[in-house]
Amino acid sequence: MSEITPINPISFACPKCKRPLRSIDNALHCGECDRTYPIVGGIPDFLSPTSLTPTASRLAKFMDLVAPIYESRLFVSVLTKLSNVNNGAQLFDRLASFHAETLKGIRGAILDVACGPATYSRRIASLSRNVYGIDISMGVLRQGMTYVARDGVSGVHLAQARVEELPFENAVFDGVICSGSLHLFPDTVFALREVARTMKPGAPLSVQTFVAGKTVINRFLQKRSWLHTFELAQLQQDLTEAGFEEFLPELDGIVLTFSACKATSHM
Repeated sequence: MSEITPINPISFACPKCKRPLRSIDNALHCGECDRTYPIVGGIPDFLSPTSLTPTASRLAKFMDLVAPIYESRLFVSVLTKLSNVNNGAQLFDRLASFHAETLKGIRGAILDVACGPATYSRRIASLSRNVYGIDISMGVLRQGMTYVARDGVSGVHLAQARVEELPFENAVFDGVICSGSLHLFPDTVFALREVARTMKPGAPLSVQTFVAGKTVINRFLQKRSWLHTFELAQLQQDLTEAGFEEFLPELDGIVLTFSACKATSHM
């Protein structure tokens, strides 16, 4: 069997102008915008004090608090029971398997949108894949760095950033995953378009989110204007508008997993 050659990592770019950044004094600097982004504990921080809306700031603070227990058996058990999911004990492993199957045979750079504590980034990273996880919560990113070091995983790169302003150049990713967060983005099409911008034509997208239903989670989401569940027809329309095709959904309770791919030609 031939030896696998490690893939060279890609570089972060300015989230504003999308130009390459230069490393200076434990920070990344954009000569075009004259902006400097600090690197905190090995994590580039692309968020300014005014980057997040009040709602997003509250969400980030909540995730900071739950970061240490996010992957605990109790937290997963509560989440899966509320979602009416079958066999929730292995939820993360099952979703990781779904993402891995969607990305089967894909080498190069993978984007993990709203990656949390690198839950899936570190499960799908390999010598032939570099995974770039972004999240608005520095707490979960720090927890993710702890897990990456504990597990001895290589090829995982984490950054604090918004999905609406991804710190990457155009068409650099060979695949994208997004678990448990698409329903959090205020403008689904806008977020998906920004994700598509960073993807190569034909690159696969692997997502887990929620559909409409009558569970506790649905009632919780319906009471908050900044959260939403999806109707399949509307979601397919959003994906098409954002530049994706080949929508393939699967349901387990109200948990929706689906794959799609960036259209090879999109007007």
